Amino acid sequence: MITTNDKVAIVILNWNSYDDTIECLNSLVDLDYSFFEVFLVDNGSKDNSLVRIENEYRRGKFPYIINILKSDQNLGFAGGNNIGIQKAYQENYNYFWLLNNDTTVDPNALNELIKEIKSDSKVGIVGSKIYYYGTDIIWFAGGLVNKYTGKTSHIGFKEKDKFQYNNTKEVDYISGCSLLFKKELIETAGYMSEDYFLYYEETDWNLRAQKCDWKIKYVPGSIIYHKVSVSSGGENNLAPYVDYYYLRNCYIMIKRNKSSLSQIISLILLFFRFFKKMAKIYIFNLDRKKERIKYLVKGIKDGLLNKMGKHPTF
Repeated sequence: MITTNDKVAIVILNWNSYDDTIECLNSLVDLDYSFFEVFLVDNGSKDNSLVRIENEYRRGKFPYIINILKSDQNLGFAGGNNIGIQKAYQENYNYFWLLNNDTTVDPNALNELIKEIKSDSKVGIVGSKIYYYGTDIIWFAGGLVNKYTGKTSHIGFKEKDKFQYNNTKEVDYISGCSLLFKKELIETAGYMSEDYFLYYEETDWNLRAQKCDWKIKYVPGSIIYHKVSVSSGGENNLAPYVDYYYLRNCYIMIKRNKSSLSQIISLILLFFRFFKKMAKIYIFNLDRKKERIKYLVKGIKDGLLNKMGKHPTF
């Protein structure tokens, strides 16, 4: 049974993204679940998107409470979300829903997540079935992590949904695109590590949660639509700095969470991935070749030196 004690803090990041954020907020209006407030964190936007969102809210556009929080700088995915999580934690929320601002939600999305996480005291994290925006093509139906290589994969990736992934089940990780967790998770596994800045921070967090004996579940009845990598150039034109994070952060995640054997294998694969990505630049004739190469070299170097944080600017 769902009660007022099950109030949810929906944490959404905005970064120079008025149109996406407004569309996301609009989709929350139709949620079947009414016990929630939004904690909107502006992650150091340099445009006027936050001012425009605030004006919309003051005019009564949204029939729910939005708590607007501001960071003077871009703190990355974990840093920005942690601001909202910490504020909601201080206000004694029991459930927290991380939701990408470039998503829209099905009306029953939150209700299904809450029902599942309440069904078992051992469940700490639950997540949605995620479609590519405006389609029935699956982007995420649960996540898998190779314990030796650190490689992550989305179950059902780019498959047309024929109800083949309609069973609730335990998975290795849930994407931060739509991830709901309970308060007790913070008290055992802590907050997301902010030094990743971008990518793998929620995967690392899921692995830490598993070490604390939390179950992680994929909930297919919760449906989300995702525009995919909007802030980093789109899935088919990722910015050069993206590979910097993929190289460095995958390696660091394994170092922090897995066995010595896994770390050795991951070190070997770090160089393999480096050369594979170098080859891809020329095979697919990607733009900004020099910049991409600089980021690959810097990514492998910083991974070996354990140098974390935001990517450098070339």
